Amino acid sequence: MFRSRWLCLTALAGVGLLAGCGEEKPPPPVEFGTARPAGDTLGLQPPQGAAMALSQWPDACKLVTDGELRAFLPQAKNVERKPVKVSIINFDPMADAKPGTTGDVPRGGCEFAFNLPGNGGDHVTSSNFTVTVTALADPALVSDKYREDKGDDASEQGFKDLAGSWGAQACYSVDGVVGDKVTCMQGPYEFELDGSSYAEGLVRQPGPDAKPSENLAAAAERKRLWTDKVLSQAARTVAARMS
Repeated sequence: MFRSRWLCLTALAGVGLLAGCGEEKPPPPVEFGTARPAGDTLGLQPPQGAAMALSQWPDACKLVTDGELRAFLPQAKNVERKPVKVSIINFDPMADAKPGTTGDVPRGGCEFAFNLPGNGGDHVTSSNFTVTVTALADPALVSDKYREDKGDDASEQGFKDLAGSWGAQACYSVDGVVGDKVTCMQGPYEFELDGSSYAEGLVRQPGPDAKPSENLAAAAERKRLWTDKVLSQAARTVAARMS
């Protein structure tokens, strides 16, 4: 965390006192761009009325390339990808799951972690977003699942129907543990996004004497920016791959 302070160095040299002082500069503000999807579409076609075999699911860590990430976060450095295991159950109550369509997908989700100005050092990756594929099936089944999930989450705190404004067929968001959690539907896919950043260049942290209301306001602005400027563009990038 950045804190403005005076750095002074004094040294005794012979009979003279040499002193140099300078104020530490704040990090540059985080810059935002817009999504520029460039990767090939996945082209997966699940069987009619059924789910796709888990062995054919995409690697979530390949859904956003470094170039695509830097299109909406041009200052991102040291991008790391951390696979997230996803457990899939049968979500069609009208039929038994076909063999190979339920179980664990080792790379069904992926956390994209990276450095931004004021993150605490060039090799500190405390800014991130995670993409998780939660369903891959006949679009009619996915549409039913999305509608059910949306209905279940409609009473959650912070619920917001984003409709098609994020580039996918439909999305909605709710308050998450750290930031917003977003669920989207695109053709045969349902996917989720979340993430956060503590980069000082995103929102200046109030000083040690700040009032609680000032800290809460800074946290709310940090969350808003990450959702509106980052998660939205990540959703557009991922949705384009799923088209």
